[in-house]
Amino acid sequence: MAKILKGDFSKAKSLEKVETKPDKEIPGYQLMLSVAFSDPLIWRRIQIPGQVTLADLHRVIQVCMDWKDLDTHQFLVGKIFYSPGFGIEDFKKKPEYDEAAFKLHQLEEGMQFLFTYLYDGGEGWELQIALEEIIDSNKVKPFPIMLDGQNGCPPEAVGDIHQYQAMLGALERSGAEMESISLDIDDEQFDPGDCDHQKINQLLKELK
Repeated sequence: MAKILKGDFSKAKSLEKVETKPDKEIPGYQLMLSVAFSDPLIWRRIQIPGQVTLADLHRVIQVCMDWKDLDTHQFLVGKIFYSPGFGIEDFKKKPEYDEAAFKLHQLEEGMQFLFTYLYDGGEGWELQIALEEIIDSNKVKPFPIMLDGQNGCPPEAVGDIHQYQAMLGALERSGAEMESISLDIDDEQFDPGDCDHQKINQLLKELK
């Protein structure tokens, strides 16, 4: 069920789901994704069409961060939480703000005010999303692309960013060079400094 964040949001106007007219030009967006509290900063800069839904953006984020979509998630846009709808009323009540029902261009004002992605129920990973640029519809590509990024995003098995930073701190104190560290997590090798731009963009192209 959707949650409403309480507080003084006088700067933000209420967000409403609106239908887009067929002849309306829809812009694209340049977004900066950064893992909250990461040091050095783990970040990705992406360009994405404005007609994609928050559910689509969730999939893009998972690819960019090399996560496996193993945990729950939700978006906070402006002052409203958006969650996945399961489509099975007897199993779980469909959220009032279903992420699949809202497109980015409908939420542009809220994106400029507050935009956050919470992974693992808000107790694991937090991505701060900054709207850096609004791109003309005739200049944006019809599919999401990653423009730039730095540092590998830790696997979900680590737990959260605080555990990850503590682990890196212990390794640094041991005298290991961060560029050469390779962690064995869940039988997978992980390089904290690796951000494979080519692999990420290829996977983004394959998203349907």
